[in-house]
Amino acid sequence: MNIHPEIISFAEIPALAEKSRRSVLLLRHSIRESLVNGNYDPGLTAEGRQYAVDCGKLLTGLKDAGFGASPRRRTIETAQALIDGGNFQTPQDIRLCPEIYDHSMFESPQALEEAIDNGTIPMLFRQYFATGKAEGMKDAKLFVADLLNFLTQTRFNTKNTILCTHDIVIVTLLFFSKVRLFTPDDWCGYLQGAALFQDNDDSWNLAYTVPDAQKRQPYSLFV
Repeated sequence: MNIHPEIISFAEIPALAEKSRRSVLLLRHSIRESLVNGNYDPGLTAEGRQYAVDCGKLLTGLKDAGFGASPRRRTIETAQALIDGGNFQTPQDIRLCPEIYDHSMFESPQALEEAIDNGTIPMLFRQYFATGKAEGMKDAKLFVADLLNFLTQTRFNTKNTILCTHDIVIVTLLFFSKVRLFTPDDWCGYLQGAALFQDNDDSWNLAYTVPDAQKRQPYSLFV
C-alpha cells in the first residue's frame, strides 16, 4: 500500500479515478440527528442532506460509479444525497456493507452503544490510538488489515465505488496506516474520507480526502 502524502479535495477525485484502474472512496456520513435517548440509528438533518448534495456536486464527472453504505440510516441517506447531488446514473441499488458498520471495530454492537450512552467514546479512542487496543474493541492492526482487504479485494461491479461509513472507521484506517496522525482536535469532520486508487501495476495508493483541502474545520469525535 503506497501512502499519498497530500490531502485530496473531492474535486480532484474524478481526474485521479480516470487515470486509475479502480478507485474506492470511503466517506463519512453527513450531519446526523442526535444519538440521545438510545436512538443509535438517526437519519440526516435537513442541513446534513443539503451538505451531502453539495459534496456530490464536487464529485461530478466520476464515471462508472457504484454506491454502498453501512447499514445505518445516516450513511444510506448520505449515499443517496451524493447520488442526487452528482446526478450519478448508478447501475445498481446502494449496497449494504456490514464490514464498514460503525460497530465493526467493536467486539459487539452493545460495546459501542454502551460507550455512547456512558459518554466514554473520546476516552476509549484516546487509549485506542495510543496502544491499538481498548476494552470491547478489536485489535486495531487486525481491523485495518481486514478493512483494507475488503476495500481492495471486493468486486463492486463498477470501476469506481463510493462507500459511506463512520468517522471512527475512517480515522482508524488512516491513523494506523500512517496516512495521517490525527489528534483529538483534528480527527473528524463531515464528509471526510479515505481515497484508494489502484495503479496499472495493481498497487494501491491511500490518501486522506475532504471536500476542500484548503478549507477544513476540525470537529470533535462524532460517530
